[in-house]
This record gives sequence, C-alpha cells and structure tokens, in this order.
Amino acid sequence: MLGELTTKEIEQLLSDNVIGRIGCYADGRVYVVPVTYIYDDGCAIGHTSEGLKIHMLRENPSCCFEVDQYENLANWKSVIAWGIFEELHGDAAAIGMQKLVQRLMPMMTSQTSQPSHGLEQVHRHDTSGKKAIIYKIRFINKSGRFEKRQ
Repeated sequence: MLGELTTKEIEQLLSDNVIGRIGCYADGRVYVVPVTYIYDDGCAIGHTSEGLKIHMLRENPSCCFEVDQYENLANWKSVIAWGIFEELHGDAAAIGMQKLVQRLMPMMTSQTSQPSHGLEQVHRHDTSGKKAIIYKIRFINKSGRFEKRQ
C-alpha cells in the first residue's frame, strides 16, 4: 500500500533520524549532499565547513531537505521539506552546537566527526582545521510518503 504520512508521522520521522540530504541550486547547478542534522522546533540544525554546499546555500538560501527510512524496498517512509537556509552566529550558534552535541555525540565514532564541547569557540575537529559553520534550515512546507507491505 502506498500512502501519505500524517503531519505527526512526518514530525516523528524528522525527529527520529539524524542523516538527511540537502538539495540546493545556484550558479546553474543542482547539488544534493548528505548531512548530519538534528530536528528542533521545525528546523534542521547542522554543522559543516566552507565548501560547495555553503557557497550554494549562501547564493540561494531556498533549499530542499529529504529524510528516509527503509526496512526494505516494499516498506519505507520518506519526507521532503522545503525551507530557508540560515547561518547561526553568537549565542544562537552556541545553542545549536550544544543541541547537536547532546543528540549526536553518543553516535560518533571518529574524532574527525566530533564537534567541540567548547561552546565559546565553536569548531569541529578535523585535519584541515576549518572552523565549523552552524546553520539551520527553517522548514516552510513538508510532505511525506510511505509504502507498507505485509
């Protein structure tokens, strides 16, 4: 059976997962990239460093976000959300990083993927030494679909 997820099911899928995909468009190109995120108050919050994704989102902050959950090819759920990218700074970035650390730290297995606990100097440990960019995507519209077979 194919169907649409309810608003409650959409919210649950976004809350339960921590890996999603951002779709962005700028400079005549479409780019889709997986990201680690947390869902908080209608927004995806994440961290990254300078690169193509940030360049494109700064150029055009309108983006798409996708999350899915698969048991098998006949049993899955997927949410697509449209939203606006925004970089966080100061206290908002510190709070965002704190929420990320609380939710994601227990799942992290490599030092290069671990954000710092030091909120006064928000950065991410990596071999390039780049400073983290904390961001949120404020969702404007969401839809969800599923397939369920017994």
